[in-house]
Amino acid sequence: MIAPLVLAATAFVTSIISAIIGMGGGILLLAVMFCFLPHGQAIPIHAAVQLASNGTRVLGYLKHVDWWTAGRFCIGMLPGAVLGAILLYWLGEAEESEPYLKMLVGAYVLGSLLVPKPKGDKRPGAWWDFPLLGFAAGTASLTVGAIGPLIAPLFVRRDFVKERLVSTKAVCQMMTHVAKLPAFVLLGRLAATELGGLGALMIAMVIPGTLVGTRLMKYVSEGLFRKMYLAALLLAGAKVLLIDGVWGAMRVSAG
Repeated sequence: MIAPLVLAATAFVTSIISAIIGMGGGILLLAVMFCFLPHGQAIPIHAAVQLASNGTRVLGYLKHVDWWTAGRFCIGMLPGAVLGAILLYWLGEAEESEPYLKMLVGAYVLGSLLVPKPKGDKRPGAWWDFPLLGFAAGTASLTVGAIGPLIAPLFVRRDFVKERLVSTKAVCQMMTHVAKLPAFVLLGRLAATELGGLGALMIAMVIPGTLVGTRLMKYVSEGLFRKMYLAALLLAGAKVLLIDGVWGAMRVSAG
């Protein structure tokens, strides 16, 4: 009985975090889910819950969405998701290779914080940046689960203001989850009975949590938002690299 209560409370709190700073909540939720659920069950349920969370966030910030950026992301994400589904089919549960993929993601996130953006650089970026990012996110999302840290660095380097960043990133993540769920169903990784009451309870909690977060956003200044975002990026990158990656690889080797 304790597991559903803890996961429901975690879903509520982490959805507030994600609604305020645009990231961090999904990866925290997944970490807690792994304490109670096996990998093969946690990833699909997490996708369904995050679809509701990101969808509610999009509605809350709808007028701020940069649809040009989100569209370019989806152009790359769709073929990436197809490749990810094929790889997941070949690799099975992918538990042996997953830690090494997460090491790459974590190293990429931390590395992005070390590379300064050139001062005075007002260029919008290359046309292929978000399609390429979408392809990488679509491929990795079926095994990594929370792809927020993977796509976050490019948004901050493009100087998106807080509402534009949170809303556009939410659209990108939402579409990734939309692509993942059919793949999980086709591969037999997500059944309605498996999602069941636990998934429905968590979905019911992320919706009000997201609405609370969108209300709190107006009290966060642009400068504070950027500091919180970078801090979340640092913590998420370190967590993915060291705990999910290095420590996960050590456990797989020991097992």
